[in-house]
Amino acid sequence: MLELKNVTIKYNGQVILYNSNCKLPSQSIILAKNHIHTDIIAKTFAGFHPVDGGEIHLEENVISKKEKSSKNVFFVIPENYNKLWMNYRLQEIPKLLNSSFRQSVLCKKYNILPQASIDSLTMFQRLIYFISLGQSLNRTIFIFDQPTKHFDFEDLEQFYRFLKDDFADANYLIFTNRVERIFTMLSKPIYQIDSTKLFALKGGEKDADR
Repeated sequence: MLELKNVTIKYNGQVILYNSNCKLPSQSIILAKNHIHTDIIAKTFAGFHPVDGGEIHLEENVISKKEKSSKNVFFVIPENYNKLWMNYRLQEIPKLLNSSFRQSVLCKKYNILPQASIDSLTMFQRLIYFISLGQSLNRTIFIFDQPTKHFDFEDLEQFYRFLKDDFADANYLIFTNRVERIFTMLSKPIYQIDSTKLFALKGGEKDADR
C-alpha cells in the first residue's frame, strides 16, 4: 500500500524516522516506543504533515518534501478520538464536515443509534462511529493512532472481531505503543520503530529494508 523511499521525519528537532526504506502492506501494525510521536508519523504518512526527506509512495501518488497528498483517500483517527465532539449527537457531527448523516451498516450492527451522543458510547463504539464517518466521506485508507489505548478487555475482543470480520478487505495502518494480544492473533505484519528505523518485527520481512 505505502512505500517509503529514504524517508526522514522530524518533529521539534527530534528525528523520529531517518532515511527509512520499507514497503507497508495494506493491513499493517506499527509499534513505537512511548517517546515517539505516532501522531506526527500518522499525519506524515497520510500527507497532512510534510516529510523532511525522501518520498512516500501510494500507488501512483507521491508524498514528497515539497508536496502533500493530492488524493483525498486517507482518514486519520487520532488518539484522542474518545474526546472529540463530546456531548454532540451523532447525527449532528457529519454537518460539521459538510456531510449528511447516514446510519451505516456498521452502526446498525454495533447498535450505534443516530440520536446517541458520543459520550454515551463505549470506547469501541466510538471508534466504530468514526470509522463509519470516514467511510461516509469515501475515504479508503484508515490510519489509527493508538486506537486501543483506552480499551478494556471487552473492547479489545470486539476490535479483534471487527478487524477480522468487518474490516478484512480494508486498507489500514495501526500505530500503537504496545502489541496487544489481538494484534498477534490477526497474522498481520508488525513493524517496529526503534532508533529511528522502521523494520519488520513479525512478518513483512520481504517488504522491510533492514
